[in-house]
Amino acid sequence: MKKYPNILLVRHGETEWNLEVRFQGHLDSPLTPKGRLQAKENGIKLKKYIERNSINPIIFSSPLGRAKSTAYIISNEVGVRKEDIIFDNRIIEFNYGIFEGKRKRDVLNTKEFKEREANKWHYVVKNGDSYEIVHDRILKFLDSLNSIDWIIIVAHEMVNRIIRGIYCNFSNSKTLTLKQPNSQIFILQNGEYSILY
Repeated sequence: MKKYPNILLVRHGETEWNLEVRFQGHLDSPLTPKGRLQAKENGIKLKKYIERNSINPIIFSSPLGRAKSTAYIISNEVGVRKEDIIFDNRIIEFNYGIFEGKRKRDVLNTKEFKEREANKWHYVVKNGDSYEIVHDRILKFLDSLNSIDWIIIVAHEMVNRIIRGIYCNFSNSKTLTLKQPNSQIFILQNGEYSILY
């Protein structure tokens, strides 16, 4: 099995569209006050973990605004300069195409949404992605990190789902069941993951 860096995996803080239950994808909405607090609290947790384990992680972030805002808050807490954060398009969120910006309740009964649910891994959303497409770009991202020991990734629920799936060698079906609340951090180490409280 391929050796990947040790990863501290963070999801961006809560956003306005999270509250409205809208598909965000490559579109964006700002962090709520609660989301900014979640980012700060996650930064404090990371700082304690980093100091306790004497590690010096590199921060990678999705370039989307909600992840970027979270990464900036975290970098401030852990003492990393904002200009040292690496924004990488390969960890940008799943592109929901025609669903982006729409409330989930408004698309649940559409033909396209039902077709996607029936074949979630392979189905390509019109003007968007499939999980298979996102998996391939994330695999390329992870394969490019072979000389790094520890990293912090600030990204999105769908992307982080696939990162955990690749890292832990989960099946596609198990990968699709993975969740990550905005306030939760995962430690990925030695092919397994645990929760950083």
